[in-house]
Amino acid sequence: MADNGASFIGGPLADLDAAECSDISDNAVNVIREAADGGTVAIDLAATGNPNNTTSFNGDTEAVICVDSQADPLVITHENPGAENLSYRYVITNEDASVILAISPSATIDLNGAGVGRCQIWGWSYRGMADNGASFIGGPLADLDAAECSDISDNAVNVIREAADGGTVSLSNGDTEISICAGDALPNPLDVIHENPGAENLSYRYVITDANTGLILNVVNTNVIDLDGAGAGVCEIWGWSYRGVPNNGLDQIGQPLSSLDNLDCSDISDNAIIVTRLTGTDCESLSVDDFSLSNTLNVFPNPAIDVINISNNSNESINASVEMYDLRGRKVYQNTSDLNNALQINISNFESGMYLINITDTNSKAIVTKRIIKR
Repeated sequence: MADNGASFIGGPLADLDAAECSDISDNAVNVIREAADGGTVAIDLAATGNPNNTTSFNGDTEAVICVDSQADPLVITHENPGAENLSYRYVITNEDASVILAISPSATIDLNGAGVGRCQIWGWSYRGMADNGASFIGGPLADLDAAECSDISDNAVNVIREAADGGTVSLSNGDTEISICAGDALPNPLDVIHENPGAENLSYRYVITDANTGLILNVVNTNVIDLDGAGAGVCEIWGWSYRGVPNNGLDQIGQPLSSLDNLDCSDISDNAIIVTRLTGTDCESLSVDDFSLSNTLNVFPNPAIDVINISNNSNESINASVEMYDLRGRKVYQNTSDLNNALQINISNFESGMYLINITDTNSKAIVTKRIIKR
């Protein structure tokens, strides 16, 4: 065959086999040619389940896990048709993929021990890397993606890791102690707020305890709490951050507060609001002037970054002495102002943390304390 078979290129193999003094082998070597393709990744929701009820899912590409003593494994699945015969692993990076934290050969990944934070799980299709990518750990994901016969998935599974944190609680005006007249058939709704940055995706409720015994009286899922019908006494309102506690903590009613605090993925606030419930003639001890001043003045925003404002919501003029203290008792601001207009205080140079503002009406001598948080 003068052209060594070149004239048969493009035709069927049978034609070459049928040529004079020509025979094709009884078998062939099959070659599969694939390009690395990371494809897409997702959480296998059915396989992952939620045995501790401490994981929540935003679709199949984002999970929120509670960092505690319980395992929270996620089962990751991938789709990369056309590259099924190449190797596939899962790459864990920080939130912006600038650092590879780990590479897992297993699709079942438990990040509970990683502590709080955010990370991403990527798929990785590859072949021919002797250390299976270990030498890329600590570097950016882009470096692994750029390697020969290597491709990162088009998307990532986002994992938010939060630990229960009760944070701090206060009334909406910043106070953490109040007296009310209970049992007079008049509502006394208390507007309770909390601050617990870093655990915003977990559940939050308010726990009412008896100040004398420390026992849990109730667990409520609203921040507007009316204790008028509770009768005389002193109670405390605590914040409670949690996830996966059976019956939302109602089973702990009658138990010490510590029984709730000691549960997995459960944390009680660092402070409480103390509510003194007065009845009968004891109600006469409530200062009308103090109560009126507290409801007249508004301090905002809270938390604040650069400035805070003190506004007078009434039509009456208030001449007030304003003093601001840090939690070490140091006076960091003082001024006397006519609060017909809002008073603005520049706190841009203050250290981050909690501050107390004492506002005294120079005429009635009524005084109110507000709490603000500087970020």
